[in-house]
Parts: sequence; structure tokens; C-alpha cells
Amino acid sequence: MERSSFRTSQRFQRDPSTPSNEPDSIFTLATTSAARYVSNSSADNTTRLDEALSAMIRHVADVDRVTRLSLKNAQLKEFLSYTPVILNASTTNIMTRSKFYRLLFSIAHHNIPIRRFMAGELRLLGAVFSCLKASLREQLGPQNMIDILRLLQVLSYEKNVPLEHWANELISFLMQEVIREPEPEWMPYCIAILCNLASASKSACKRIKISSSYKKFSRQLMKLLQHNARIIVVSSLVLIGYLDEKVRDMVYCTENVHDTFMCTFNVLTIGDDECMMTRQIAADLLRRLVVSESSIIPGIPTLASTGKNVLNYGFFIGSIQQTARLLVTLDPRTEESSKIYDLLLAFCSLQQLRSPVCQAIIRCQPTETQLTTPIVAITETCGLKYGESTENVTLKAIKLLSHLLKECIEPQEQMPEIGVPRGQLIELVATCLDEAYDPQVSEKIQKLQFGLRLAEVISHDEQCRQLLLNVCSAHLCQEIATWQFAKNPVVGFLTKPPKERLEPLDPEWTIYGIGIILELCRLLAVLKDHSKVHKDQYWKLLKDERIIPFLAYGISYGDQETVQQAFLTYSHCAQVPAFPSHLLSEMVASCKSTSSPSTSSSNIASQKESPELKRESDDRVGSGEVFFTDERSSQRALDDLLRKVTLEGMPLKDAKTTEVFAAYERKIQMLQLREKELEQQLKNSRPIGVQSTQDFENNSKIRELTLECESLRERNTQLTDHMARGNLEMEQLKIELKDVKQKGETIEQSLGMCITEKSGLKAQLNEILANSERAAQTAQMEISELNAELAQNVARIEMCLQENKDLKREFEEKIVECEVLKEHILQIDVELKTKQTEVERAHLQTSAAEQKTLAKEKELVEAESHLKLYESRLSDRERDLKSSQMEVDRLRIDLETARLNLQKLEQLREAMLSLASSK
Repeated sequence: MERSSFRTSQRFQRDPSTPSNEPDSIFTLATTSAARYVSNSSADNTTRLDEALSAMIRHVADVDRVTRLSLKNAQLKEFLSYTPVILNASTTNIMTRSKFYRLLFSIAHHNIPIRRFMAGELRLLGAVFSCLKASLREQLGPQNMIDILRLLQVLSYEKNVPLEHWANELISFLMQEVIREPEPEWMPYCIAILCNLASASKSACKRIKISSSYKKFSRQLMKLLQHNARIIVVSSLVLIGYLDEKVRDMVYCTENVHDTFMCTFNVLTIGDDECMMTRQIAADLLRRLVVSESSIIPGIPTLASTGKNVLNYGFFIGSIQQTARLLVTLDPRTEESSKIYDLLLAFCSLQQLRSPVCQAIIRCQPTETQLTTPIVAITETCGLKYGESTENVTLKAIKLLSHLLKECIEPQEQMPEIGVPRGQLIELVATCLDEAYDPQVSEKIQKLQFGLRLAEVISHDEQCRQLLLNVCSAHLCQEIATWQFAKNPVVGFLTKPPKERLEPLDPEWTIYGIGIILELCRLLAVLKDHSKVHKDQYWKLLKDERIIPFLAYGISYGDQETVQQAFLTYSHCAQVPAFPSHLLSEMVASCKSTSSPSTSSSNIASQKESPELKRESDDRVGSGEVFFTDERSSQRALDDLLRKVTLEGMPLKDAKTTEVFAAYERKIQMLQLREKELEQQLKNSRPIGVQSTQDFENNSKIRELTLECESLRERNTQLTDHMARGNLEMEQLKIELKDVKQKGETIEQSLGMCITEKSGLKAQLNEILANSERAAQTAQMEISELNAELAQNVARIEMCLQENKDLKREFEEKIVECEVLKEHILQIDVELKTKQTEVERAHLQTSAAEQKTLAKEKELVEAESHLKLYESRLSDRERDLKSSQMEVDRLRIDLETARLNLQKLEQLREAMLSLASSK
């Protein structure tokens, strides 16, 4: 049986015994207790705080509850703000601090946004380190030390950790523990914290290198590569890459990088049960070894030099499959699972690796111990719903699933048997498209974008396409396009003059919205060949001029994927003969002429990547790639520019006259500085005869430089004259520009007349449509009234039937009572005979018997009267029953008449609709 691929319902089923308001009450109590403790750390307040901490620890013991915590909870955020104060307080006892360690670790380990808040804005790392020093000073034992260090490890994993005055002391302590003999049991946590600090900050690397124990620490790192603990091995690999250049060149060279890859993949797939975050560090290292940033075009992923031969390694495909199988066994809510998705998506971002990686994942077959395949687990993860405070692994799963399905479907234009039902994919697309259009939640906007991409991928399969025509209806596509055209701020932003574009745009909302329009166009391009309504919507979208700002913004500020999609969409728009390409070019030019807004390509790429993928944006490990900055003011650049102007006759339109003038000024300044340097060298030279030849050469160089300066000054004067002539030409061009503007105004007036005529025709058409809609609404109201009358009649019939049932029940009860009375009369007769015999036998009891007989006779008379009364009532009920039956028959006849009238009205409505459509 499958031992680890537990079902979604089992993974994420909420605890039914937990009330919905329990978290609020727990956090409120904890916040109140913490506030009281901060103001007065009495024994009573300490006890209350300990009880509140225990309740919170029990609450966050469930992973699902932790992942759903959010900083939007004001009580939780206020409680966390008290944490550094309480941890730094000298009055806080050991038990309270231990509970804080457990609580903060449980939250930070599984809730990444709150971890970032604690590490960055809250600056909790310094407070925890002060607790570490107190633990060492008071000798509180190894378990207390491990609790503190593992909390430090989780918090230091974030890149936004500020290194303050405590950093040097912490780094020194960690290095001493790593090189300490014998090895302490908390050493894996120490080296993992150093790995996190080195990966997050260059400043930490410098502080490690200037430490007095760095040489011994560097030698220890080489020994630790053979350690049994996988967390120590992978952390040592990372530290070597950041710190020691000689060892790095040896470990990551072409001959040894094969073994480095194999070791890191083994650490990733096996993990380390004794120490956490092993897989996260291994995944980060693999991503840096394979994926690098292009040195030519920033922000574009490229194959790193250390990963150029990765496809030639025999273990690579098998390692990819083992990595993908982790998606089956790991809980999707954990950071480990998110890191696996990040790694596979990083591989798929490279054209060279996308197909081999996708094919390796697709070909994973079920085993005896694991029946679920990775692609099935990915599909299940796509349908999960998380709280808004968690890392949304659903988006990563949808993006990876799109890559996999595209690799499956594109070759044959048919989806093979991969274990995922088509109905499940269609349902997933429907779920993505049904997301509420909320600009405040970027995950929902991005999920809609990825849902459209997934729909476009599976639309190439014929069976899926037939189902998609209903799910992605033309009306829904129109609603999505209208929503973006009306709400996306990029339309108003680019329609303004460049000088008025001052307000920054929301990067996520803007670029994801642009992606929605681009993906929608691709989807309609496929569906238009199979549905007339989708074809009409496709052409309507291309003819809508509001798409131009989306294309211009995507081309100007988008990342590689967005720019490619924008050009592809433009190729569709170019099919429209009247498409205003000049407007698109003008908008793109206006974007380039102004400074990039907050959604530049680098910012957009950083927004699209998960925060964990940003950890390596500043530093590269083992790639051997060096980035240079080309300064325009460098001497070489100046010489090239002046050579083009003086020798090659570069036209001034290619470079501004002021720039050429400034270049000459800069060149003159550089020559003057060089002249002063040479004069200083002459003054400082030794007055010895041996130097006479050198002095003569220096004097000749000075004369040559002086002559060159004079020629440059003359050239500067000529350029000044040329600038004056250019200003005159500019005035003439301004006059011509005024004439062109007047002609443009005339054209705009004629265009306004055309627009007025068009609006009049549109008003007439709207009036006709309004009349037909009013007629349809009137008919609909009549039908609604008839339906209401019919419902009332049915209710009356049901009420009569219910009354009839009650009468029948009462009648049956009375019959039973009559039977009982008859039996009672028979018993009285028997008793009467018995009494008569007794009178004959005993004269003494005659009087008593006669009295009893009289009494019984009276009872008999009363019973007979009761019987007659019941018989009369029974006859009355029978008459009422007959009248009710007649009323039921009459209501049935009325119901039939109403149904006939309804059918006639339906026929009349269909006739009116057909008449309206024919108009």
C-alpha cells in the first residue's frame, strides 16, 4: 500500500471540535496577558502569561492552523510586538522563555509571511541571541541551547535579517562551535545558521572572513564535507561557495562538479530527519548551480557555467524523478514542498532543460509503495485552498502542471493517458476562472492568469476543447476582458502624457492583469476555430483599442515571458487591417522616454518570483560569472566616441550635441590631469644623467599633449558654432511643427464629426434594443405573475389534502373508539347475566345486585347516547369530506386551465423573442 501519499481530505480536514472564534479568544487572552506582564512582571501576571502561552502552543500544534494565521489579525500582531521586550527582560524566567521558544518556532517554521515579519520588521533575531547568551551564562543545558538555536536557524533563513551590533558576536560564537572538539550535539544548527547568514548577506561573509578563527574554520569546512549529517554537508558546500575561493574552484570545477551535483541531489531527496530545513538549503544550492542570470540582459534566466553539462550526467533524470516523487510524500503546506516546486519551475524556465525535466516527471510510474504519481499529486495540489497568509503553493503547482501538460499534448495534439482525468482538469480551470475579481488579493488575479494559461494548454486536446467551450464561454471571456479594461490602472496610466505619469502602479495587480489579457487572447485564438461565438469575441478583443496600453506596457516593462506574449498578441492584432499600430509605437516610445515606474521589468520579475528565490539574486556560487559595469565616462568609451565623430563622421543626430561637447570637455580635463601627473613625475624624478633620456621623452609627450589640447579647444569652438546653427534649425522645425499641429486639429475636427454621427446611430440602436428588452421584461413579468398564481393554487391544494388526511385520521380514531365501546357493552352483558344468577342463589345480596344492575343500566344508556353522538359526528365528517373532495376537483380543473394559459404565454414569448432577433 501507499504509505505516504495521504488524501487531501485527510491532510487538510479541520478539527470539528475547534470553534471558529477560538483563535481570536486565544490571541486576545495572550495579548492581554503579555501587555500586563510588560507593565508589571508580578507572579500573578507571569502565571497568566504562562497559561496563555500554553494555550497558544496547543493551538499552533496543528499545521493547518499555523498556515492560516495572518498578520491581518491585530491581536496576533500586537502579541508578537511584545515578544522582543519580554525575551530581553531580565525578569523573565526560564519556563516562560522556553514556552516562547516553542511557540515562535512552531509559527516561524510553517508560516513564512509571519517569519519574515519576525525576522525583519520585528528584529527578533537580536532578542533571541540575547537569550542564547543568557543560556550560556546560566548553563541551562543542551536542550535549552538547541531550542534557541533552531529558532535562530528558522529566523536567519530570511534574507531581510538586519545584521546589527550582535552579529559579530553571534558569528564568532557559531564559528567556535563548528571548530570545537569534540563536536557538540548542537553543531548542525550552528553551521546551518552560518550558511543562512552567508547566503543572505555579503556583509556576513566579510565578517566571517575577518574573524580570527577563519583559517581554522576554513580547514574544518573541508573535513565536514565527509560528515554523516546531511545538513552539515550541504551547509559546508554553500559556505565554501561563498567564502573560500581556492576551495570553491576545486569543489565546483568541471572535474568535480559532477560529484557535487550528485551529493546535493542525494541530500535533497533523502533529507535529514534529525535537523530541519535540509531540503530547503539543498534546493537553493541546486538552483544556483543550474540557473544563473544573464550578464547581457539582466533578469533573464540562463544556464550557469556549473550546470552546462548537467544533462550529460547519468543520474540527472533519475534525480529529477526522485525529486518529483517528494511532491507525493511531502505535505503541500510545508516550505519543503514549496521549495521543490521552485526548483522544478527554475529548471523549466530554461529552454535547454524544460523538455527533459518535464518528460522525466511525466514518465514517473507508480510503485508498490507509492501508487500516486507526481503529476497526480501536482494536480491535487492545484485544487487546494489555503489561507491568504501562506505561501501559495497552488499557483506554483498550476504553473508546473501547465508545463507538463504542454509537453504531453503538443506533439500529438492529444493528451495521453497520464492518470489525470480530463474532467478534473476542466474542473480545475473552472475553479481558477471562478475566483472573485479582487484587486487587493494578487494571488487570485495570478490564479486567474494561470487558469487561462492552463485552459489554453489543454484546449489543444479535442475532448478537453469540447468541454472548455462551455466552461470558458464567450460571455465569460467578455466579462474578464471588460473587467481588466475597466479596472486595470495601466489604461489610465499610459493614456496620460509622460510628464503626468507620477503615481506609481501596483506591480502585482498591473502585470498580472496584463498577463490575463495576453493569456485570454491566446485561448480565444485556439477556440475561435471551433465556435462562432468565441470567434466573434476573439475579433472583438483584437479590435478594441483598449488592448494597446496592455501591449505597450508589457513590451516596455514586462519580463521575458510577458514581452514574448505581448509580441505574440500583437501578431494577432496585426491581422486587423485598421489596427492602430502607430498608437502602440507611440505608447512604447513614451514609456522608454520616461523613467521606469515601480513595475519595471526587474521589479516585476522579483514580484513574480517567490521570496525564497530572491535569496540568490546578489550572490552566485560556483558559476564563475563576473558582471561588469560599462561607464560612459571611461577613457576608452570617450576615445571611441571622439573617434567616431572626428574620423568616421558620425552624424550628430545619433548623439546629442551637448553630449559630444561634454565628451570633449571630459577629454580635455583628462588630458590636463595627465599633464599635471607627468609634470609631477618630472619634479619627483631623480636628477641623474641616466634619466635624461626619459625626461626628454616626457617633455616631448607633454608638448604633444599640449598640441592635442589646443586642437581640441579649436574643435570645441567649432562645435559651439555648430550648436548655434542647430538652434536656428530647431526654431524652423518648431514653426513647421505648428503647421502640422494645425493640420492635425483640422483632422481631429472632422474625426469628431464622424464620431458624433456614430454616436447618433449607436443611440438609435440602443433605443431599439431597449424597446425589445422592455417588451421581453413585460412578458417575463406576466409569466412570473402566472407562476405565482399557480404556486398559490398548488399550495391551496396541498392544504386541502392535508386537511383531508387529518379528517381521515380522526375518523379512524373514532372507529377504534366505537369498537372499544362495543366490546365494553359485551362485557356488561356478561356481567349482567352473572349478577342475575348470583341474585337467584343469594337472597341476601339481591338488593345490592339490583342497585348494581341499575347502575350498569345507566351506564349502558350513557354509552348508547355517546354512540349516537359519535355516529352523528361521523356523518358530519363524511359530508365535510365529500365537500372537500369536490373542492379538490374544482382546483384541479383550475390548475389545468392555468397550465394551458401558461403554455399560450410561453408560445407568445417565443414568438416575440424571434421577432426581436429578426429585427
